[in-house]
Parts: sequence; C-alpha cells; structure tokens
Amino acid sequence: MSDSSDEEFFGFEADEIQQAAQRYEQLLIDQGIGDDFEFNTSGNESEDSETEPIDDTIPIYNVNDQVVPDIDNVGIWHHNFDIYERGLPHLFQPRGPDGRATGPATILAADKGPIDFFKLFLNDILFEHIINETERYANQQITENPEGNKSAWSKPSLTEIKAFIGLCFLMGIDVKPETKLYWSTDPFMESPIFGKTMPRNRFMQIMRYLHFSNNHNAQQPGHPSYDVLYKIRNILNMFNTSMKREFVPSRQVSIDECMIPFKGRVKFKQYMPAKPTKWGIKIWALADSNTGYICYTDVYTGKTDRPQGQLGEHVVKKCIEGADIVGQGYHVYVDNFFSSPKLFQTLFDNYQTAACGTVCKNRSGLPADFMLKRPVGINTRGDMQFFQRKAISGVLWKDKKIVSAISTIHDHSMSEVQRLVQVDGQFNKADIPCPKIIADYTKYMGGVDRADQYIQYYCFNHKTQKWYKRVFFKFLEILKYNAYRLFLLSPNHQTVGNSPAMTFLQFSRQITSSLIDGYCGISNKGRQAAAPVPSRLTERHMPNIVGNKSWCHVCWAKVAAGKQEKRRQTIYGCNECGKHFCLPECFTAYHTKAKYC
Repeated sequence: MSDSSDEEFFGFEADEIQQAAQRYEQLLIDQGIGDDFEFNTSGNESEDSETEPIDDTIPIYNVNDQVVPDIDNVGIWHHNFDIYERGLPHLFQPRGPDGRATGPATILAADKGPIDFFKLFLNDILFEHIINETERYANQQITENPEGNKSAWSKPSLTEIKAFIGLCFLMGIDVKPETKLYWSTDPFMESPIFGKTMPRNRFMQIMRYLHFSNNHNAQQPGHPSYDVLYKIRNILNMFNTSMKREFVPSRQVSIDECMIPFKGRVKFKQYMPAKPTKWGIKIWALADSNTGYICYTDVYTGKTDRPQGQLGEHVVKKCIEGADIVGQGYHVYVDNFFSSPKLFQTLFDNYQTAACGTVCKNRSGLPADFMLKRPVGINTRGDMQFFQRKAISGVLWKDKKIVSAISTIHDHSMSEVQRLVQVDGQFNKADIPCPKIIADYTKYMGGVDRADQYIQYYCFNHKTQKWYKRVFFKFLEILKYNAYRLFLLSPNHQTVGNSPAMTFLQFSRQITSSLIDGYCGISNKGRQAAAPVPSRLTERHMPNIVGNKSWCHVCWAKVAAGKQEKRRQTIYGCNECGKHFCLPECFTAYHTKAKYC
C-alpha cells in the first residue's frame, strides 16, 4: 500500500503472515535457491543468519511466543525502556534575538491597527513588485496580441493596487456567485462600495494582467534551472521570508498539508477523494502548534520534483530547513503520512530535532507486533504495549480501535483521557489510561488545521484558469491570518479578560477598509456633464523653433508650485500654443497631462 493511500491498514493476521512465508519459501525452492532456507514470519532475520548474528547481551522481545531479533544493524525493538540507549534530550535554543525568546519579533505600539500588522508581511516594496510585473506583462500582451487587448491600459498606482487587493478581501467576506454581481444595481444584490471604489472593467483588467514574474526570464522544461513555479516563485520566497522573520515558534510545531481549490489545467493538480477539497493544489505547511501561526509553506509540484525516497521524509526535512529551526531542539508533530522510524532517527541524530506522530502499520522498520491486526495482550480499551529502539519509543494503544504511534520526544509515561462508556445502558464519562505519546499528539498536531480553518472562512476563491493567481490569493489569506495571530499576541492590543481584542471577521474588515482607504477610480456611471477638455490635449500640436530664447512654460509653473528648483530657457516650443517648452519632456507633459505641474 502506498503512503498516500486513503484506505486505512489495520494489520495482518498471524495466519496471513504464515501463509506469505510459505509462499515465499516455495518461490525460493522453485528458483533453485534451496530448500534449507527458513523464512522468519516476524519480518526480521533468522537466528541462523550469517550476516547478522544475534548478540545474547542485546535485549529481545517475543512475538507469539517466538524470540525475534531485529533486522536493523543499529539496534532492535524491545519492551524495557532504557534511558541510556535513548540518549540525552536536545536543549531548546530558539533563534530569537536574545537566544531564548519565542513569539512575535516586532511589538507594535497601542496606536497601531490591523493594517500595520498586515504591512509587516505585505509592505509597499511587495506592492511595487506586483505593480511592475503586472505592467510588464500587460505591455507584453498588448504588443504580442493587439487585437485581443484593445482596451486602453494604464499602470496601476500604489493606492489603486491596494484598493484592488482590498476589494478582493471584501469579496471573501461578502460572497456572491459571480464577480460582475458586485457591481450590480439590483437592490437585492447591490454592494455600493465596489462601484464607488473602482469601475468593474478596471477591476477585471487588473485581474487579467495581474502577474508576479518576468516571463522572458523563465527557463523551458528540460533546462537544469527550470522551475515549474517560476510564475510565483519570487513572491512566495518573499512571503516565506517575512513569515519567518516576524515570529519565532514555540517548541511544539506541526507539519501538515493544505489544499488550494483549483480545477484548471496544471500538471501538479492533486485529487484527494477523502478531503473536503478534492481537486486542487497541495501545499505543505509548518505551523506553531499553540497559536497556529504558519512559519513556512511549500507548494507540492509532483513526484518528479523530489529526490528518491519517501515523499514524507523529504517534505519534513524541507519544512524544518525552510523554517530555520534545524539544530535548536524543536519538537515536530506529524501524521502517519510522514512518520517512519528512519526519518525520526535521522531528525534526532542529524537535525537535533525530536518528532512524534502516528504511523502506518506497514511502514518499514517497525516491530512485527505493529503489523498484526490483533496484537497480543491488547483486547480492551486502555490496553497498551510499549516498544523502544535507540531514541525511538513506540506504542500500541486500544481506543475504539488500535492506535499506533512512534516518538523521539516521549518515553513510556502515562496520561489519561475521558471517554463515554456505557454501563448498564447509561453513558458516563470515564478516565481511560492513555500513553503520553498519544495525548501530546492530539494536543499539538492541530496547528496547521487550526490555521486552515480560519483561512477558509473569508477566502477569495474567484474563478480563473491561471493557477498562480489562485495560489497568490491563498497566500494573501495566510498572511492575513498570521497578522491576526500577531495582533492577538501583542501585549499592547489585549483586552481585559479572556475575550480576544477583535474577532477575525472584524480584523479582516478593518484591513479591507484600510486598503481601500477612500480610493475612488474613474467612474463611467450616469450622464453627468463632462468638464471641457483643453484644446492642447485634443488638437494636433508639433514642436518647432518659436523665436528667441525664453523661459519654458512648464518649468516656470513647476518652480512656482515648489516642485522644481530651477527653470530653463529654450528656443523651442509650440506655434499653436505660443509657448516655449523644453524638448521632449516638458512639451509632452503639457500636451498629454491635464495637470502638468
């Protein structure tokens, strides 16, 4: 069974393992290997193996009354927990400014609002990058396909692009089935703020040309430096840098997957029938377990974009390295898609990082008892069985069904959980013994899920065939959620009591209002009388020599307005206007701009 299978594996029966052994033994005989080979049904090497003799001083364990060694040369699984075999735990030394601090890296004053927290991630530099790449892409499209791009285009200003993002956030709060309905005049559908902020055609035009990279710099498939995410790579790197810079996670972090809904054409689109969002683009995320703050994200681009080996191991290592928490003593919690004894031992030895997670029963390197459907001695709720191999602790625990987990964080410590138990026809709460491995996994695994829950509340999922636009708006929602977590953690923005200073809806609304900030684009609605247009902007004017030198009309006006220090003289100008102008800047500005100074 593959690691990504959605079907749950409950283990093998003892007779199934014996039948498989007999079939394998017969296969060896048929191939002429010999009939003296004895297959060990435990999945480990035989006692007669010449390659790995058993040391009587090493502890062993029993499976179905048979003494079974482990195939791994570095140690075997046994029941007696040995702290000396486990080794010393890692010291927690986060990368905070003082060497021990965790939490927000920037503390804003009490007079700062939600938009100031959001600007920690999406500042004017990022907005300018989006404006420049959008302008570049629009000019390319107009040049290459003028017939399909006949509408006049102008470069968005900083306030206009902010208003555009603000309207997109507002569409996630006020959801309508079609984009054009936001500009509807129907009393039942009308949202006046959209028409007052920006014309519909202008909004659609910016959305059409919205871009984040230079297409001319993209390498073709097959090139060594080809990147399937080149359309969004620069902006994702900027987002990850800001998320890592603004927050130092607590010791417990979790790694999990999220889905971006998308049904368009892209080769790394995923289909996961067990998920609420079945079709889309998968992203891996590392989040703080206590707050849900997302510290690092990575878009999954398919099996070809990873080295050989298990995908889960590659993802966990990449997330830990990307979040810059290697060698600092962190505790990472993962689910059974990622967990394996090989990965956990590698993290413990080479990354100074401990890990905990549930594990698939058929994962390589586990004890034989993990593979059994009905392990010996585990019959009723609360029964459990512990294992150890070097730094790894394993446990089988009976709840409604058998749960298997491994950890390099925990030992054989115990805890309790409350469950409803039926006694004489009545359901009452009862304390059930539970391994601390399972209890802590349940407590700390939900960091990414908590963040994803908030993000889905007011996410702008517009219809588009461009996958990178859907990824971009998903990451904007991640940034907004991270800003909200920093707002709640700020010591200058907390209210008295346990209630939060602001709900996520209120926080989102204030960011939207601040981004729009009274911006009003050119509107074509109604039959209002247009102001007379000066003839200098409509008639044909040509530059020429108009006589002796005189002061440039535009330079004179700019000096008078305080926008320029010096004025210049020139012999050139416009015969129709009877004014002198510097060529070509001042002449062009006077005949193309209503406000030329």
